[in-house]
Amino acid sequence: MVDGPVVIALDGGEHSATTLQWGLAEAERREADVLLVRAWQEPYEVTPWGWYAPLGALGVDVEAQGYLDAQKARAAARYPRLRIEARAIQGAVVPALLAVAEGAQLLVIGSSGRADGSRLGSATGHVAAHAPVPVAVVRDAPADAPAGPVVVGVDGSAASLVAVRTAARAAQSRDVPLVLVHARPTVVDPYGTHDTPAPIPPQEAGAAHHAVARLAEDLRDEHPGLRVEVEVVEDHPAHALVTLSRSSDLVVVGCRGLGAFRGMLLGSVSHDVLRNASSSVLVSRSAS
Repeated sequence: MVDGPVVIALDGGEHSATTLQWGLAEAERREADVLLVRAWQEPYEVTPWGWYAPLGALGVDVEAQGYLDAQKARAAARYPRLRIEARAIQGAVVPALLAVAEGAQLLVIGSSGRADGSRLGSATGHVAAHAPVPVAVVRDAPADAPAGPVVVGVDGSAASLVAVRTAARAAQSRDVPLVLVHARPTVVDPYGTHDTPAPIPPQEAGAAHHAVARLAEDLRDEHPGLRVEVEVVEDHPAHALVTLSRSSDLVVVGCRGLGAFRGMLLGSVSHDVLRNASSSVLVSRSAS
């Protein structure tokens, strides 16, 4: 989708301010409308006889809409050129967000890290894997940090080529370099052997380096002025992307589907990057 809104999901947590700012800036770059959403449910109580909804109106919907209206007012003051709507949506978080994302060009959601140290909350992971549109998982970044490059992994698959095109547009709109990373593990356990990807010289990388370099030239032709860098490294793909995310503005990963689950499954590399990347991550999607 190129004409739908940018949907920004907020839950009122500490990370919501960062998620909102990231989504508004992205919508401005895309010249897209914005839809702010917050999912709500009536609370349930448990008794020896089962679950039931408390009697009487609790005003959860009013509270959710009031929160969104306040965020909309602040956003409109900072981004007067954007057309912004706010909608409280009833239902469990994951199915509610998947439903409202239909027809959007992008769904923006906070990473909501977990107590066990994972950088990815369970709801966020489910949304990123099952959403019908591209999903941006936003993480906090220092306000004074210089803008880093957009990083994307490429392995020649259809999903990675879609991710590369998405990453190229993102890099050009941000006026930052695009880094194409092709990683190939040749050791059993790269995660335990080194901290940074080891570059492979072009003469040793052979056909892989040639293919990525040719792709880089195509991207420069398609996006005049875009700075495209190529890195062919000795590493596991997920580890390479996670390592590079420490100094990047955004990492773009592909989403692939298999059989009856077409468009609904993240590959293991994409899932690992979502869980562990330091930067925000954009999950691209190909057209159905």
